[in-house]
Amino acid sequence: MHDVAAAARVTAAVVSRVLNGDETLRVRQETRERVLAAAGTLDYTPNSNARSLRTASSGAICLVVNDVGNPLHEPTLRGAQSSAEQSQRVVLLADANEFRRHPDRLRALVDSRRVDGLLMHLSGARPDRSMVSVAASRLPTVVINSRSRGPAGSVALDDTAAACLATEHLIELGHERIATIAGVAGSDRSWRRRQGVERALNVRGLRLAPDWLVEGGFDEPGGRAAGKTLLGRDKRPSAVVVANVMAGVGVLAACRELRVSVPDELSVIALLDTWFCDHTDPPLTVVDMPMRELGASAFELLLAMIEGKPRQSIVLKRPPPVLIVRSSTSAPQA
Repeated sequence: MHDVAAAARVTAAVVSRVLNGDETLRVRQETRERVLAAAGTLDYTPNSNARSLRTASSGAICLVVNDVGNPLHEPTLRGAQSSAEQSQRVVLLADANEFRRHPDRLRALVDSRRVDGLLMHLSGARPDRSMVSVAASRLPTVVINSRSRGPAGSVALDDTAAACLATEHLIELGHERIATIAGVAGSDRSWRRRQGVERALNVRGLRLAPDWLVEGGFDEPGGRAAGKTLLGRDKRPSAVVVANVMAGVGVLAACRELRVSVPDELSVIALLDTWFCDHTDPPLTVVDMPMRELGASAFELLLAMIEGKPRQSIVLKRPPPVLIVRSSTSAPQA
């Protein structure tokens, strides 16, 4: 910067303000052009390390996800990246499983100041709360799709409305024997989705039978095991709401193994949509939810907290959940 200042015959402070686009700087246009020309001739690039030392900012945030291979994280990451670009920041990706196996690595990350804050998209299970607590005690932290009552902020989807919409679809098809495969035990997200199922049933004078509530996690193996449990009951439901599309694929696999025809013997609907839902057998009916907007909103809340604003707990109601009907649901067979 001092070399540019000498070449342009101005002070280093003027160079800094010109290159940062400071519109309050009162200099002649020819002076601005002289600074820019000198910077171009000298191939000047701001020193990001020095800037970080002055501002105590790394210019990066970290998105910690439960499984980096899960395709549902892709729109969330894109939403966060889109907002990050507007604030000239980058989003780094980390696997929560690594931090579960090595808790010291999470502490080392947040203590190193290599990132300015964390977005944490976890399973919502109770053991993850200690991970959030460690992060939030050291850096601004926002939990994605799990409401937080501690020092972390949170942005959640309207899971209750989505599960309610899925259940209403089955009821409108004529189903009364409706089951649900919930997510992770103790998860706020799972509780909200179950609440939506029960709310839609209660409005129609129906109820969720205890035997037709099975916890299946948020992945394919969990959904597969839960599907086999549900289909092994003495009395089978005619339809099921699955709390997560990955688990929904597992339920379809369980039906194939047990030779249960979908949708003739069991209609299956899941929450969230992804590219492969058009290619399952049969194609999976889902309620889509605004995952990209979730990532963007979470980043914006985190940025506000980095700037010193208080934490918030936000439920994202717009855009609303959308029903996407495919071939895995139909009217119940007589």
